[in-house]
Amino acid sequence: MNSKALIRKFLPRCVFIVVCLATITCVISCTKQAPAKSEAVNQTYSVAVENYKNKDLEIIYPADWSLLHDEAGIIADRTVAFETKEASRITVFIYKSQARTYSDLADNLEQQLRLRSSNDVKGFKREPVELGNYKGIRLGWINFGLSETKNEATILQLRAAPYPVFVQFHLFDDDIEYQTNTNLVPFLHGISFDPQGVNL
Repeated sequence: MNSKALIRKFLPRCVFIVVCLATITCVISCTKQAPAKSEAVNQTYSVAVENYKNKDLEIIYPADWSLLHDEAGIIADRTVAFETKEASRITVFIYKSQARTYSDLADNLEQQLRLRSSNDVKGFKREPVELGNYKGIRLGWINFGLSETKNEATILQLRAAPYPVFVQFHLFDDDIEYQTNTNLVPFLHGISFDPQGVNL
């Protein structure tokens, strides 16, 4: 059998196989859900750091952040808060008396700041996010109060047991890009707990 006859014989089969493979690939990719937005950022600090230890909790944080407080809070059983030099706020929330999720924490922040109803808020968005292998929700908006301020609040769950622990990054303007690209993932990885839980 010559080569032309072989081509005529096997060409329809080859075309059929290629079409089948393309169809299967299309079906698989279309049925996948949209993943949480995943951030590819630095894993280690490129700046000097401080080490904070108190009541079975240890946090390594950038030296140019300020520790604001470590105390029982209204929002959580214990809150540990830091502030950047640009006045962005980073807070660790520890819950022992109630079950919480990053979704309901985001709901509370939305309601508290009236992000869906205030005339001073524009461009509000809410999306799932994954940062440093932790899942959560990111809220973004522009506030038109006394001045125009870009806001981004990311709430991530660090652990679920023995009780939930979350981190909230509330960043402003240029701090959004800078802190996200330099400090957020190392901060998440720099939080450690006693395996039996944290004293409140």
